[in-house]
Amino acid sequence: MRLSLFLLAATALPAAAEIVPRDGTWTVRAMEAQMAEACPPMFQPMADAMVAQMGQRDVFEVDWPDAFDPNRASGLDPDGQPVAWERVDDTTWRAALSGPGTEAVIGTMQVLSETEISNRVEMDIQKMMEEQGGMVEAEGCTLSMTFLMELKD
Repeated sequence: MRLSLFLLAATALPAAAEIVPRDGTWTVRAMEAQMAEACPPMFQPMADAMVAQMGQRDVFEVDWPDAFDPNRASGLDPDGQPVAWERVDDTTWRAALSGPGTEAVIGTMQVLSETEISNRVEMDIQKMMEEQGGMVEAEGCTLSMTFLMELKD
């Protein structure tokens, strides 16, 4: 499964935020990836590949509609699966980025300033495998990745 499916975009309505990011060219870079000790070693290459994939399209243009819209911020893959973001507070949004009725992948996006947005993706590997019909024993195996989106000067 491509990482872009986890960061994506789609059809939720724009949400108002107290901090409105500036229009322009934004870059995305991986900040951190942590795999739980409970994960079988065979999952590490998958985690490494997902983080490395972020560099394949790390610059994009965004025109904000007078408010922060997490779908625009996550628009690295405009053909990605639909995501319904839920506003947690004035600067934070959360969404289940996996199949209906599961929370195998959770995305959290936070507007830090007009020029920075943090995006954290937390994956429950066992639930992901079950969604795809796999039967791998991976109880307690999670992968957390943090990305920073920055306005390019």
